Amino acid sequence: MSNKQTLDHALDLLHEEEGISYKRMFGGFGLFKNEISVALILDSGIYMKVNNSNKEDYVNAGSIPFSYVRNGKEIKLSNWLIPYEIMETEELFIEWFNKSYQAAIESKIGKKNAF
Repeated sequence: MSNKQTLDHALDLLHEEEGISYKRMFGGFGLFKNEISVALILDSGIYMKVNNSNKEDYVNAGSIPFSYVRNGKEIKLSNWLIPYEIMETEELFIEWFNKSYQAAIESKIGKKNAF
């Protein structure tokens, strides 16, 4: 599946959710809710925002964080690959997406309070 096909599938699953948008990012797409970045679609996978409130779901599912190498150092993002089986069920996908939306909100609030 291409990044565009993965995006189209995610948008189909999220068709009843309000405030969903996307834009091209990093050779793939960013998926947003109410203008807050919730997921990255890269290498035909969906990498959702993760923090302490939902990380255990991803760890238990055997997921991995998105990572890349820059200047010889591996950089890991707080976006983890959503398990394929979650993408097969609209209800589960929406549940995981909204948990990631909350994680993104918490991350944004934390950054704002850091200054």
